[in-house]
Amino acid sequence: MGGNRFSGHIPVELGQLTALQIALNLSYNSLDGEIPTQLGNLHLLEFLYLNDNQLEGEVPASFSELSSLLVCNLSYNNLVGSLPNIPLFQKLDNSNFLGNIGLCGMRTKPCEPISLPSSNSPATWAKKDASREKIVSIASFVVGIVSLFLTAAVCWSLKRRTPNLPSNEDRKQNVSGPYYLLKEQITYQELLEATGNFSESAVIGRGACGTVYKAVMYDGSLIAVKKIKAQGEGSNIDSSFRAEISTLGNVRHRNIVKLYGFCSYQDSNLILYEYMANGSLGKLLHGDKEVCMLDWDARYRIALGAAEGLRYLHCDCKPQIVHRDIKSNNILLDEAMEAHVGDFGLAKLIDISHSKTMSAVAGSYGYIAPEYAFTMKVTEKCDIYSLGVILLELVTGQPPIQPLEKGGDLVNWVRRLMQNAAPQSEIFDSRLDLSSKSTIEEMSLVLKIALFCTSESPLDRPTMREVISMLVDARVSSSSDIPSSPTSETAFDEETTSFKGKIQR
Repeated sequence: MGGNRFSGHIPVELGQLTALQIALNLSYNSLDGEIPTQLGNLHLLEFLYLNDNQLEGEVPASFSELSSLLVCNLSYNNLVGSLPNIPLFQKLDNSNFLGNIGLCGMRTKPCEPISLPSSNSPATWAKKDASREKIVSIASFVVGIVSLFLTAAVCWSLKRRTPNLPSNEDRKQNVSGPYYLLKEQITYQELLEATGNFSESAVIGRGACGTVYKAVMYDGSLIAVKKIKAQGEGSNIDSSFRAEISTLGNVRHRNIVKLYGFCSYQDSNLILYEYMANGSLGKLLHGDKEVCMLDWDARYRIALGAAEGLRYLHCDCKPQIVHRDIKSNNILLDEAMEAHVGDFGLAKLIDISHSKTMSAVAGSYGYIAPEYAFTMKVTEKCDIYSLGVILLELVTGQPPIQPLEKGGDLVNWVRRLMQNAAPQSEIFDSRLDLSSKSTIEEMSLVLKIALFCTSESPLDRPTMREVISMLVDARVSSSSDIPSSPTSETAFDEETTSFKGKIQR
């Protein structure tokens, strides 16, 4: 029931479905009113999605009776008050409660009692007068000290108005250049030492915008450093550097690579990122043709995490952010194999009401939406097409670029096989364990979602919220007690109308 246009209150009769065991998905609707206390009767329920509605009031105390609950997403409503004090809510990530300003009781936002002293007592007024005198005295002292330091700074800067230009050798040794960091004050010298003077052995990735190095800091912590060579004011690389900083600096989401800071020194621009222990999805999928450490469950969770990151960029950032270079090499995995969308070197802030035309094609071959290569029109539907290609990679294990005799790219290759009624064994990644019927059913549904996302016309593609809703439903459907799914030798039905029917335009 998620991703529809349902409105009104949540029916209290849902609390009578006591045999409901897997999931109740009411997300991405327009439901309002309070959450019925009767939902606490669903003792067998494991997944509850009420996010992205207009629900209000407090979370019912009856939720403490949901002993089987594993996931409860209440984000982006108008809920207030304290969460029921149950272990589940203390374990859940804070992203499950975002968008509820009046809600408290999470790990990172405990409820605090508010005690207001009487403001009418004489003692209170006396204290206020004494405090006011102290504040005036302290402020006068601080102003005097600041003025003194400002005067000294002006005199010092006047003496250094004409600097000595260092030689190339001096430039190599003088590495204490300026830093502009969000995490902590890390000097250029520390970055040099942490990367072995940016040695080849520290390289963990290369891209159109720069080279990424693994930096081992003095305390043992790890960060990723992207080094971008500056080429003068107004150059493409410097523009990329500024765009990446201005974009990433305002993005905070569990499925987006965190920006720790940046450093601009002489002829180098450095961006400091969160280090991803398991590298890129592309490397894991296509690095070894015989063996892949990613089973289907891990691939599904990666697909859902990448979709959540893109949804945040498209729907929750103001102005909207279109990534423009979504590919498997830009989906990075942490130590828990959770997906993070990275590399915003080509990202642009797009005002949703004024979609701009860019001067050059951005993106990677095999992932570029058909309309973008010709019209140069930037929309979020370009990202959705690219995500569809990634979904095809996860299902098939094939790279995005294919030989010309197979269609030239992965989308054409899959569509040709489906038009020829090829068995699933020719499409699914042979490195996966396909003995489970539920796995085959889920992969079939994700394949149809991928084809939906890679529709030729951008108008036929779903939104990111709809993609997430379909991915969630795919897992629920494959886990339910439904008729046996086809075997790996059964031909696919190319029809994808079952998913198109979910979206009433």
